[in-house]
Amino acid sequence: MMKKLLVSVVVFAFFNACALDAARIDKIATWLPEKPAATGVRIGDRAAWDRLAALPSAAVHIKDAEKALAEPIPDVPDELYLEFSRNGNRTNYQKPYFMRVETLSNLLLGECLENKGRFLPGIIARVKAIAAERSWTIPAHDGGLTCFNGTPHIDLGSSRRTITFAFVYDWLRDVLPQDVKDLIMTECDRRTFQPYLATCRKKLDRMSPVARRHRWYEGRNNWNSVCNSCVVRAALAMIDDRRLRAEFVASAEHTVPFAMKGYTDDGYCSEGMGYWNYGYGHHLSLGLAVRAATGGKVNLFSAPKNRAVMLYPYGYQLTDWKSPHFADGGGNPNAPLLALQRQVFPDIVCRRAATQDLLAGGLTVISLRAFGQDPGPEYTGGFDTLPIRTWFPDAQVLISRVIQPRHKGALRLSIAIKGGHNAELHNHNDVGSYAIMLDGADMGGDPGGEVYTRRTFSKDRYVSKVLNSYGHPVPVVGGQLQKGGRAAAAKVLRTAFSDEKDVIELDCTAAYDVPALKSLVRTMIFDRVNYAVTITDRAAFSELTAFEVPVITYRTWEANDNFSEFTFHKSPTTHRCLKMAVQPSAPLAFKDEKIENPGKADVTRLAFAFEQPVTNATFTLVYSTH
Repeated sequence: MMKKLLVSVVVFAFFNACALDAARIDKIATWLPEKPAATGVRIGDRAAWDRLAALPSAAVHIKDAEKALAEPIPDVPDELYLEFSRNGNRTNYQKPYFMRVETLSNLLLGECLENKGRFLPGIIARVKAIAAERSWTIPAHDGGLTCFNGTPHIDLGSSRRTITFAFVYDWLRDVLPQDVKDLIMTECDRRTFQPYLATCRKKLDRMSPVARRHRWYEGRNNWNSVCNSCVVRAALAMIDDRRLRAEFVASAEHTVPFAMKGYTDDGYCSEGMGYWNYGYGHHLSLGLAVRAATGGKVNLFSAPKNRAVMLYPYGYQLTDWKSPHFADGGGNPNAPLLALQRQVFPDIVCRRAATQDLLAGGLTVISLRAFGQDPGPEYTGGFDTLPIRTWFPDAQVLISRVIQPRHKGALRLSIAIKGGHNAELHNHNDVGSYAIMLDGADMGGDPGGEVYTRRTFSKDRYVSKVLNSYGHPVPVVGGQLQKGGRAAAAKVLRTAFSDEKDVIELDCTAAYDVPALKSLVRTMIFDRVNYAVTITDRAAFSELTAFEVPVITYRTWEANDNFSEFTFHKSPTTHRCLKMAVQPSAPLAFKDEKIENPGKADVTRLAFAFEQPVTNATFTLVYSTH
């Protein structure tokens, strides 16, 4: 008997304990097609695939498949898996681990475009290699070695393997040997579908290793969207039993509201732009796949917040297609994902998104755009030009810009500044942090994230000078860095926005656990007329207290003799630079320091400390262009 029947048998054994609404599952089942199918079309639909094969970009994908076929399958030995447990290194295992699924994806797309059978041996070999892996879970997500020792649970990596297998299974359903299809079904069932069903049916002991690892199921960060999207879409592609597929869809309905709580009402994603691409991008793919499978009867985009969240990447830019790097997220807007948004809100689109090649964005995006779903290159959107400001009031994030040069040769200048709190998703202790960009180059401010290690998501997270406030352009008060937690929050005291000038005033007092601190207010003034940014900190203390304000930069710099004027160079080959004047209320001591960020560029910390403890301090930085 085919292995795919395993899942269908199990549903009846546990149905009475189902935590989801049985009537709703029954209703959804009536909307689903009789047979499962992935988004996109199977290789036998040559009219659809040949249209894509005729695109100029198809040749690039064929070359990627040829390269994958010529390369050996990377090894992922147990010794490499256990390296994270021994020393906390994530990279050495993850590189070959992800390469396996990436090359499988390249081979699949190449075979569907070409249809000659020459990539099938490589596909089958990689399916067998991945199926034989001791664990599909990333070692960093298997701290107790639960998966390694034989009890699967779902994480970001295993869910990606599952959806990739689902595309292989469905798109190549008519050409894959039966034993390979059975192998795919068996492994997806064992490693993914069964643990998922046990979770959504509440069949797990809350303290069991799998239950603890599945907290993402009703979580608020990107894991919810990524894992649920991959698993539910795979179920829609692979599981014959229509009612069981309906149970996965009902589970998606249950989990999506939790994921949406991870965004503020103004649409802000505190994890950063990169994680918006990853998390909300998977929410998009889940919603569109479910909508297609149910004939539009199930709408996972019904929450009003969706529109604001879809507008986030259009506003979260310092300059065209470059975002601030607050929190861990990094990254910039992803044009193929913005193209995908058009199927939900047709008016939220820019020319770059509307004209994206149909083979851009990977298997999931291709499957949702390239087979008649995309509206095409014609559009009437109005999102091609950034506004002079974007204000996220709930997140307390302001981005101010000079967009149109006021005279020949003028530079584009922009700043992002955040209030927020120190318990955000992928949080850095960074209340009051800012980032300045000049003519498309990051000149100073927030350093972004670090290469993840075991420490990154442990109790020692804020030992890192990149993640704690030491490596951010925020004050050190009484020798103390910012504290963590939701209570370490800014208050917006004032905003004043005009065409000529933007002003924001943030009370950052609560971010510091310093009894003598009475108040600490940071004011940012963005002057579009004079191409200048002023950052002023005013602090008051009940007793004499040390006070220091740093500046963070990746750029080369130079200073005058008394360190009151600085120049940051955009590059060694251009005269364009950012000037910074230092204006303190008392004499300062200056110190520069390199902050190491292994695997990424080191940053320079320029520290300005008052020479003597003070009861009142005013410290002003004036950035200007020359």
